[in-house]
Amino acid sequence: MNAGIVTGLIGLGAGAIALWIDVRFPQLAPQEMAKAVLHAAASLAVGYATSPAIRALVAYEDQRLTLLAIFGLAFPSILYCLLAGIWVIRLAQRSLSGHLR
Repeated sequence: MNAGIVTGLIGLGAGAIALWIDVRFPQLAPQEMAKAVLHAAASLAVGYATSPAIRALVAYEDQRLTLLAIFGLAFPSILYCLLAGIWVIRLAQRSLSGHLR
């Protein structure tokens, strides 16, 4: 299996878990658009902050460190980005639903 397929599967897995978290724990979602946008901005900041550490761990070419980088840093940050995006979309739909009738 090549790296592109693995990357895609990790993204699909993170998306599935983000949807599950949103459905299973709706109380975690922010109720105001400002808070949802702050979560989205924070998730992007987490992604940017973790990328140098991920690159550094993968550069060692040790399989254990690579797995740590992928599942300890990259996967959670992708998951948070997707979850924050779901929250923003859900609040945008809720706020527009009254105006479309």
